[in-house]
Amino acid sequence: MLGDRAWSEKYSQRQLETRVELLRACFDHYAVKLYLCISALGLVALAATGGSIFALPIAIAITALFYPLVEYVLHRFVLHSRLLYRNPVTADLWRRLHYDHHMKPTNLTVLFAAPVTSVPLLFVLATVPVLLIDVQGLFFAMLTTNFLMFTYYEVMHASAHLKLGFEDKWISSHRQSHLRHHFISETENFGIGTQLMDRIAGTNDAKPRQSPTVRNLGYDDETARVFPWVRESYERDKSRAEAPAVKQ
Repeated sequence: MLGDRAWSEKYSQRQLETRVELLRACFDHYAVKLYLCISALGLVALAATGGSIFALPIAIAITALFYPLVEYVLHRFVLHSRLLYRNPVTADLWRRLHYDHHMKPTNLTVLFAAPVTSVPLLFVLATVPVLLIDVQGLFFAMLTTNFLMFTYYEVMHASAHLKLGFEDKWISSHRQSHLRHHFISETENFGIGTQLMDRIAGTNDAKPRQSPTVRNLGYDDETARVFPWVRESYERDKSRAEAPAVKQ
């Protein structure tokens, strides 16, 4: 069970030759293991509490129907929002959520979402259908499907950034779309697990124009002078790294 830095060091120079190796690489990460455990616990809780036989099929249908929309909205309007770096409380959060990843897409230490943000969100998303549909065990069923779907999202995201030595049309299509988002224009190609919403919203441009803010997401030197908190967090990290070790 590898953490961010250990996982990055292990896989940064590795060429994955098969889909099985890709899955094994992803499942080595502690966050993916955590998501799978929560998903399994949700299924156990569903059975233990005598949940309705309709709970799981309904949860699968809801997740499949709304996942593309939720992924797209969060990526486009939350992760790419320029509001988060304008507040000292949310600046560090925005940096970890997305800024570091865009500044250096090859940095595998920020490839996977931080569970401290993803887990609460997935619990909230599991609660919403329960408020609208009265089915015994639906919450546990939603936990199962939500965390399984997020595991799929993380695998697809990882496949766009890891060095792959095999051909897969599905993965290759999403990989090329995501790399255009990172290296050409951050205002196009938001879909990672699916490109459905990009097609609906008209942001699935195969030949986008080069964006001057594709790497910094609009947080340039001028912006940093007005909203300095992200820049200050980099300076703190640099100071810690350069500080001499304290002898015991």
